[in-house]
Amino acid sequence: MANPHIHRQIERVPAKLVAAAKRFPAAILADVGGRRGTLGGRIQGLAKAMKVAGPAFTVEVRPGDNLMIHAALMLAKPGDVIVVDGKGDLSCALTGGLMAAHAKAAGIAGFVIDGAVRDT
Repeated sequence: MANPHIHRQIERVPAKLVAAAKRFPAAILADVGGRRGTLGGRIQGLAKAMKVAGPAFTVEVRPGDNLMIHAALMLAKPGDVIVVDGKGDLSCALTGGLMAAHAKAAGIAGFVIDGAVRDT
């Protein structure tokens, strides 16, 4: 990832499909999708009640570098889920309360992060 590339236009899942998917538990969607694109058990919600659904806005970062997450916050649309490949690194938080507040104010549905988060 030496030369980051930012895609300013992404194809999003239709809103009707997102609304329909929200009605089902994630396990059901994973099963009928042949487990394609599912997460390992290492990535979990910060609380059991946390649920998120929406078009994925994907981001790849180097461990400890959240610059591209800031870019995603500027480019993501309301309802998007920012999905971050943080390489599973837990040595340095990639997001926290300030970025979560910014995302909430922008209507971002939530984050899914393979990495560390803090004070949320």
